[in-house]
Amino acid sequence: MNIDLLIKMTNEIGQFFAGTAAAPEAARAVANHLKRYWEPRMRAQMITYFEQRDGAGLTELARSAVALMVADSKAQVSAGAASRGAKA
Repeated sequence: MNIDLLIKMTNEIGQFFAGTAAAPEAARAVANHLKRYWEPRMRAQMITYFEQRDGAGLTELARSAVALMVADSKAQVSAGAASRGAKA
């Protein structure tokens, strides 16, 4: 999918949630929304973009939300590696 469209959608979702809660809770709400409603490949593309370009074009709230997704994905990878090591 076009990354510019993903950036636009992420910013719009952030704009919606900005009016519903304080910044940390709104960022978590945006991240949860992306996890629930975006296809895995869309999330993966946004995470890759964030890591490569530091979220250029994203609003502060959207950038925080994607940073939460990045942290969560890294935690899942670490947990998966740890559980595989425990089975060996």
